[in-house]
Amino acid sequence: MDEKSIILRAQDGDDESFSLLVEKYNDAVFTVCYAVLKDYHNANDAAQDTFIKAYKNIKKFKFDSSFQTYITRIAINTCKDEFRKMSRQNGNLSIDSDENLCEIKDTSDTPEKALEKKERRDAVRNAIASLPQKYREVIVLRDINGISYEEIAKILKSSQGTVKSRINRARSALKEILQKDGTFL
Repeated sequence: MDEKSIILRAQDGDDESFSLLVEKYNDAVFTVCYAVLKDYHNANDAAQDTFIKAYKNIKKFKFDSSFQTYITRIAINTCKDEFRKMSRQNGNLSIDSDENLCEIKDTSDTPEKALEKKERRDAVRNAIASLPQKYREVIVLRDINGISYEEIAKILKSSQGTVKSRINRARSALKEILQKDGTFL
């Protein structure tokens, strides 16, 4: 069954069809939420809230963009609301310890190479986390989730030129951070 059929069935109240959409987009939504909030537990909560909002409003989806664009827009708005709420409560936010970060296991390398890759991944993750939110969003959407410039422009309600400019600036900032840190890619 194609995605449009699944969405139409979900719009007709078929919970199993909506569950298929959750399964398909869960990782991408969490990645966006984590990129914005920089906290595992808050990102998890925001991802769940995103799907609750999408479920409640699925009938409003009009197919003028992809479902990925639609769900990502909901995720970003949910995260922005959560980020504002967290900022008011905490005054300031910091990156949580490594125990909250998702681990990607690589079993094909020697322990030395595996450690080197982990250190690079951590350096890149920390560099991305240190970027301003507008740059963090576009890097995660484009380079981690593989979303097209056109779709990112729709998600962020910006022009493609703005998106490309932000991605270029974000990549330059990442390169500078990683070179200053001594991490070479």
